[in-house]
Amino acid sequence: MPLVRDQVIARLPKDLRDMNHRIRSVWLQLHYHSPKVHYEVWLARKNERIEIGLHFEGPKEFSYLWAERIAPYMPEIQARLGSAVELEEWTSSWTRLHQTLPYDPLNEPLAEEVAARLADTIVTLQPIVERERKNIPSELENAADPNAGKARRRFGGRHHRR
Repeated sequence: MPLVRDQVIARLPKDLRDMNHRIRSVWLQLHYHSPKVHYEVWLARKNERIEIGLHFEGPKEFSYLWAERIAPYMPEIQARLGSAVELEEWTSSWTRLHQTLPYDPLNEPLAEEVAARLADTIVTLQPIVERERKNIPSELENAADPNAGKARRRFGGRHHRR
């Protein structure tokens, strides 16, 4: 994952390179303002997919409000990133905008492809995130996440594409 992180940062415009990151063996998270709103690469071996996306992981009201704010941009987002990009409910309180690739061990050529897609995702979405942050009440931004520390689970739920 450090290879993906380094390549993503190198591909971003200079004004988007200053971010925080967290790395674990199967995921990389990058965020600008709050870890509750972060870009992620997740090696989901169990599902044989590599996920690349933007996650909203806070209390239900926070995550769902973000999904509602992003939903009107989906035609523009899909035009830039591809029709496979989905905005969806992920758990009972988290939402995400993501795309996936078939899983393979993360060798250098695949790391380059993943980094390129994540960089495109950030370049496309971060201006939208910055524009919409003002529509997220600070009390939601600062609210405790009831799922913090809980294991992730896949959730095949309602889609928010419009």
